[in-house]
Amino acid sequence: MQTPVKLIEAMDSLTENHEWGGATEMPEDVLAPDDWRLKVILNYRAETKRRDSSKAKQAEERIKRYFAINNISNPYAQAFILRKIGTAQIEILRITGLSKNDYYNHIGMLFRSKKNYGHLRVLDVEAMLRKANLKLLLEGRQWEK
Repeated sequence: MQTPVKLIEAMDSLTENHEWGGATEMPEDVLAPDDWRLKVILNYRAETKRRDSSKAKQAEERIKRYFAINNISNPYAQAFILRKIGTAQIEILRITGLSKNDYYNHIGMLFRSKKNYGHLRVLDVEAMLRKANLKLLLEGRQWEK
């Protein structure tokens, strides 16, 4: 995403006029509520937040489509793959639709002795799945026991 020209002008004017405080000071603390620069900054923040959430939803849909294309419809198999590549638990539950209890009873038990907990978010998971070898990830099919 390219930085909007208005935002650059707003930030530059704060720096040129020495209105900007320290690194911990927020624009809301420095500028008046009706200042055009504050409106531009807040608008940019809102748009960025909206865009990030839509990117995450699109990535989640692409991951689900990836599983469908590769004929992996079992949610436990999906959770196993996602956990094996290091996906965060909340993302696994969201993508697979499993409850916490089901996840712990079938998948969490398999990884209990592992010390590296998942930390990847949806956008990272999508990239990892594209590079992963599914046959190696599904080796053993331990969730079926």
